[in-house]
Amino acid sequence: MDVKIKYSVVIFTIVIVAIAGYLIYSDVANSNTITIAGSTSVAPVAQALANAYMSNHPGVKISVSGGDSGVGINDVRSGQVDIGASSRNLTSSEAKGLSQYIIGQDAISIIVNEQNPVNGISLDQLNGIYNGTITNWDLVGGNNSPITPVTREAGSGTRADFEKFVMTNEPYGPKVQVATFNYGLLQTVAVTPGAIGYVAHDYLNNEVKLLTVDNITLTQQSVQNGNYPLTRNLLFLVKGTPTGNVKDFIDFAQSPEGQAIVNNIEYNLTANNTYNPSSGIGYSGG
Repeated sequence: MDVKIKYSVVIFTIVIVAIAGYLIYSDVANSNTITIAGSTSVAPVAQALANAYMSNHPGVKISVSGGDSGVGINDVRSGQVDIGASSRNLTSSEAKGLSQYIIGQDAISIIVNEQNPVNGISLDQLNGIYNGTITNWDLVGGNNSPITPVTREAGSGTRADFEKFVMTNEPYGPKVQVATFNYGLLQTVAVTPGAIGYVAHDYLNNEVKLLTVDNITLTQQSVQNGNYPLTRNLLFLVKGTPTGNVKDFIDFAQSPEGQAIVNNIEYNLTANNTYNPSSGIGYSGG
C-alpha cells in the first residue's frame, strides 16, 4: 500500500475514534436519563422534585429508588446511579470524591401510639428510654404501662442521626426492638400501645401521635430557625462534578421553586400522603 494511503488511513481512523469518544462523552454528560437512589427519607422529596422537573423537561426521565443512606453513598461512588441520596452527614472517607448538595432539611419525628396520653418528651428522657433505664410510661408522665422502644435497622441514616442526637454513643437497652424501614417502624408504633419510635417527618401520618421534644413542637418554623433539636440536612451526592441534566436538576432542586416543593412535602402532609406504588418508591432505607 502506498505510504500516503497508509498515512491517510491512520489519520482517518484517529479522527473516527476521537469523534466516537466525544459522542460517548457527550451522551453521558447530557444523558436524558437521571438515576437517583439512597435514603428514602429523601425519596419523597426527590420524587416530587423529579415529577416537577420532568413536567418542564419532557425529554428527561428521572428514576428514583430507595435503599438507605449507605446505598446512596455506595451506589453513586461506584457509578451505578447519577445521584445518591443521604439523610445523614458523610464521614470524611465517604466524602472523598463526592460533591454534596443540601436540598432541604428534615426533622426526625418522635412518635407514640395515638392512644398514649403523653404529649411531650425530653432528649434526656429519650436517652433513658432507649438505654434501658426508663422502662415505664409513668416515669415520664404517662400511664403505668411498659415502654416498648423501637429503632430502625442498621444502615439507616435516620437511625444514625437519632443515635447522634439522642444516644451519645451509648448502647441500646435490652428491650429495644428493631423495625425495618420508615414504614415498618411507623406501623409497629401504630399497632403497639406502649411503643415509642421515630421516623423521617415526611412519612408522618395520623395513625400515630407526634410528641414535642424538649417542649418544642415540630413545625416548619422550628426546624428552619434551628429550635427543633432533631433536625438534619437532606443531601444529593454526585461523583466528581455534575454536568448536563444532572447539574441542571440539582440547580432546580436548590432554586426557590424547588425549595417550595421540598417544603410542601416536608410540612404539608396529610393522612392521604401514603406510598403510591406507581411512583416506584418503596418504604425502605431512610
